[in-house]
Amino acid sequence: MPRNSNTKKALVAGAVAAGTIAAGAAVVATVRRRRRPIVGSVSRNKFDRWFDTLDVDGNDYIAEENLRQAADRVLGARGVPVESPMGLELREATQRLWTEFIAPAADGDDARVTRRQLRNALAEHMLADRITAAAKLASIADAYFAIADEDGDGLISSGEFVHLLRNWNGVDYIESHRLFEFLDADHDNRISPDEWRRTIFSFFLGSERNHPTNDLMGKVGSPILAPADF
Repeated sequence: MPRNSNTKKALVAGAVAAGTIAAGAAVVATVRRRRRPIVGSVSRNKFDRWFDTLDVDGNDYIAEENLRQAADRVLGARGVPVESPMGLELREATQRLWTEFIAPAADGDDARVTRRQLRNALAEHMLADRITAAAKLASIADAYFAIADEDGDGLISSGEFVHLLRNWNGVDYIESHRLFEFLDADHDNRISPDEWRRTIFSFFLGSERNHPTNDLMGKVGSPILAPADF
């Protein structure tokens, strides 16, 4: 067979192989792009509401410091020193919330995220693997439960619940009490650690429309109480 014919066949085979590789790469890229779940309207509204409670300066971005400020408001309202074991535990839980779920999306030396970046970060690091996310969120939920349980009886009363939500996320009395009544299924005026964990899981990981726990950070569209009001 002439050498030119062999060369042409080699070129054709190379082109086919290159095309196959390119097609395969496109499929892999598509699969990778699809790994991040689409943030539906329910999750988007919840995440945006959380963003608004943290963006106390109205700068349209949040940083780890904003999460720490929210935790410190809770500590201050309880009169718990930041350097106490309970204070340090809450600080560490807040840091994990930032590091595990949000920090990978942070840009620049300021390590801050916009509203859109927060949505994308939570979609990729929470919604993409809800089982793993729930395991990480559990210890964070427990740290906030310990702070809310002011009398140390292992349960959160309605008053303790309202106090927590007021200082943590600026939620008013009416909204927090309405959520408490839903969570208190047996009407004993107490919320157990498991019920509180399920509340946290439902807020961050759930997608059911009009579910009461969607308002954990306050009802979308309602005023957010400023830190100065605390």
